[in-house]
Parts: sequence; structure tokens; C-alpha cells
Amino acid sequence: MCDCVCRSIRVQIQPTASFTRDVEGDVQHVVGYFQTMPQLITSSTDLDIDGIRSSLDSQVDHFNARWSGFTIDRILEFTLVITKYRPFHGRTYILSPKWLQKKHCVVNVRNEDEKCFL
Repeated sequence: MCDCVCRSIRVQIQPTASFTRDVEGDVQHVVGYFQTMPQLITSSTDLDIDGIRSSLDSQVDHFNARWSGFTIDRILEFTLVITKYRPFHGRTYILSPKWLQKKHCVVNVRNEDEKCFL
């Protein structure tokens, strides 16, 4: 197994923000929950900070649609989710579950080359 596959991670940002607005002297508070799509980071790709910023800006704009007048008061939580990512690749063999093997209904080919789809 190559090192580049082992070093792959998936990154997702999940901020929670407090919004406020003034309506006829009454201050209203609401909480907004946001999250970015997971980004795959490998030895050949970097984290797309501009993409994250753009996604979060778009979500806040959508949250604030129709001129609601809410403004971000503060960030309550900022969660950075990092998980290991190990994609399937050539020469990967996955043993079928025992219950499926007992049915004798699936052919699970195990080969030592990269021609598994031939």
C-alpha cells in the first residue's frame, strides 16, 4: 500500500452562529447551524480555504434570505471534523460477509493483478 493513500483525510467545517436583529425596539436572537461539504485532502491536493469561505458565505446569505435583517452576533461553536480517508484502489480484495458466502450466490474474484474487471 502506498503512503499517499494512508495520508488521505476528509475535512468538514461545522460552525454554529448566533444572529440578532432589532424589530421595533425588540432584539431577536436566532441560532444558525452550517456545514461545508467534506473535502478530500491528499498529498497532491490542499485544503480549499476559498471554497470553504465561499460555501459558508453562501449559506449565511441563504439563511438571511429575503432581507431578514439578521446579522451575525458571534460564533458559538466552530467544529473542524477530520477523518481518515482510505479509498478503494486496484488490488483491493474485500472478503464477502459470511452470511453472503453461505448463500453461494456471489462470485468474489481474488486476483493478483490489476485486471479485476476483465
